[in-house]
Amino acid sequence: MPASAPAFRVAPRVSAHAPALSRADGISWLVVAGAVFNLALCFINTRHVVTVHNSEIVLCELFIIFLAFLEVRNTISPAVVRITGVMVCFEVGAKLINPGLDMKILHDLAIAYVFYQLGTRSTPRAGERTIWVMMAIILFIGFFELMFTNLFGMVFDVWTYYVNKGVIASTTVNYSNTNLFISGNRGAAASRTFFQSIFGSHRVSSIFLEPDSLGNFSAIGFAWCLSTHLGSRLRHACLFFLSALCFVLADSRFASGCTVAMVLLRLTPLYRSRFVVFAMPVAVMLGLMIQGANHEMPGILPSIIGDNFSGRLLFSGRLLDYWNLPQWFALAPSQVYTADTGYAYIINNLGLPLTLFLLALFTMHPARTEAAVSIKAMISLYFSTSLCIGASVFTIKTAALLWFLYGTTNSVAPVADTVRQVPERLKSFRFNRFSPSAEHVT
Repeated sequence: MPASAPAFRVAPRVSAHAPALSRADGISWLVVAGAVFNLALCFINTRHVVTVHNSEIVLCELFIIFLAFLEVRNTISPAVVRITGVMVCFEVGAKLINPGLDMKILHDLAIAYVFYQLGTRSTPRAGERTIWVMMAIILFIGFFELMFTNLFGMVFDVWTYYVNKGVIASTTVNYSNTNLFISGNRGAAASRTFFQSIFGSHRVSSIFLEPDSLGNFSAIGFAWCLSTHLGSRLRHACLFFLSALCFVLADSRFASGCTVAMVLLRLTPLYRSRFVVFAMPVAVMLGLMIQGANHEMPGILPSIIGDNFSGRLLFSGRLLDYWNLPQWFALAPSQVYTADTGYAYIINNLGLPLTLFLLALFTMHPARTEAAVSIKAMISLYFSTSLCIGASVFTIKTAALLWFLYGTTNSVAPVADTVRQVPERLKSFRFNRFSPSAEHVT
């Protein structure tokens, strides 16, 4: 190698217990299954083959997670087993004190870890193929829903599916007069943000059955495009465009703002700093609390006064400000439901110390490639913004893809099969706010 050429770190050797990469390249079908199984169950329920309730949906989801676990079981380190044991013991103990604690948070964390590990057994090119396959399915179903809405409702009765699931009450008035999800239509005073004259009030949900998840998929697509450079420039630009098309179809205000923030972050050296990755969600949560403290309403429980983006932010801030110490340590139930504010959902079910510990683990986890450094920062930004208005980032429909893609950038595949490795000259990392150095690779 010429002396002037940058040196690249060779990826760690695959352990004897790791599955063959040729086999691992085909396991991404579990990610696709996690995204489309709700659509399949909705079809079964609509055709009255079986009446699908929440229990059947949970069993299908757990089965997919179990299959993914079987693929990665030999790669789980003893440290992870010990940490998991401590977390489970804490959650069980806290549940005895706080009956309102939702043990589902362990399921959410399991999705993140298992599908990340699944990604590390695959390759970035398999991740690229996976997102293209999902994009093709999503756009096909999405345009079918958009152009033939009544026929789509006859095939997929989304409203009844969510009533059976328990998300929508059977007494809820369906003002849209369609079979779409309750948020699948911007009617009355709530006008569409993008191309109202073309799309009307319809918000496309595609395979996810709800538009919020399509917006999340769009943000994940942007994070992947900003972090990797696989294939031709035309192909890469096309994936950028299609990701933007997804948030336009879903009319996702969150996704449009999040993708702009991702682009701005990627244009600065701050995305390389572990401090920034750790600080973003903490700073946003503190900002919400300050906003809530400035709009206190003594004696009145926090509620969503205006069902828009600013109203949801204010609700999140007021709820965090309203809490006492037991709520912050998961030792007492929240006085108000936490489904519409992700920060409250996490902290009231894990406790602030454990939440910060898990965030630190994610932040300090070494990145093997330049793409992993970038996508880690994009994930932190994605969570920082999305948790302000809900906990949809934890649904397997999009979370499986997100963590799988992150895992592929930390793949154990040979260097020839991966994205560009972190140069040796960028290995050193200064743990400070404005460090331009890449993460230390071990």
